[in-house]
Amino acid sequence: MNAYRTAAPHRPAADYDRRFDGQPVVQCPDCHWAQALDKRLHQGPWALIYWHRDHPADAVDHLAELPDRLAIPSYVQWGWQAHWLAIEDTRTEEGFLLFGREDLEIFHSVSAHGSLDQAVVANTHRRSVFPSAARTEIEAAASDLFRTGLLRPARGL
Repeated sequence: MNAYRTAAPHRPAADYDRRFDGQPVVQCPDCHWAQALDKRLHQGPWALIYWHRDHPADAVDHLAELPDRLAIPSYVQWGWQAHWLAIEDTRTEEGFLLFGREDLEIFHSVSAHGSLDQAVVANTHRRSVFPSAARTEIEAAASDLFRTGLLRPARGL
């Protein structure tokens, strides 16, 4: 094999025929990168497509099963306002969006422990529900965040 041969180019594209929970998918046929396109957060596929071309090594299949250990990607800036989670996906630079209390609990839990366990406990106490009901709600919200690229598998997975 030629030592000077370069890696194949990545050709990410929007796939409007493939949908995840009604949202179009952006993906790269040259690797396993794929994610749902959140119309509120991403405003279209182009910024994500250009981002993937510039960062082909950061390829995560966000449409795969939700991993046990999670991390917040470096391109996600987050904070909170009152009881809301404020997120900016710097890949698209569309500004901050506010998400609900469950999402804030998820980001706190993932940033501190890499798991959803603390979010489940917080949700259980806040809503006075059984832990199984709180876990179902937290996992559904985390799955939505994962599908749109706002969470990723923790390193080492």
